[in-house]
Amino acid sequence: MAEITLSVTENQIDSLIRLTKEDLPNESCCLLVGRIVNDNEYCVEQVKIMENKMHSENSFQMDPDELREVYQWASNNSLDIVGVYHSHLDGSTPSSTDLIFMKLNPVIWLIYEVSGSRFRAFTLVQDILKEVKIKISRE
Repeated sequence: MAEITLSVTENQIDSLIRLTKEDLPNESCCLLVGRIVNDNEYCVEQVKIMENKMHSENSFQMDPDELREVYQWASNNSLDIVGVYHSHLDGSTPSSTDLIFMKLNPVIWLIYEVSGSRFRAFTLVQDILKEVKIKISRE
């Protein structure tokens, strides 16, 4: 199987970091909308900011109506939901709760670790956690 890649721009990364800092101490969350190329490259074209309905520093929950709106918008624009973004105060691997939701949402999960100022991305392949390469471009 070819290496899975998440392609994002510097501006998108900067926006995610800015959003995360604004939401502290709570986790922030977004949907990553774009295109899947050749089943192994997930290209982010838009970051859709979502409200963390839990207002928690240890977990997040997106509003079902807001989710439906973004999925509909993506479909109407011939785009895919290519990823779920959220932040962790400490640790950059999926939590046990993340793993449960990763099974329900089989896309790339991008996590920003606030304490380490780093991004990591993951997906489940046949229920096995795989790290995804993050490719950051200027535009």
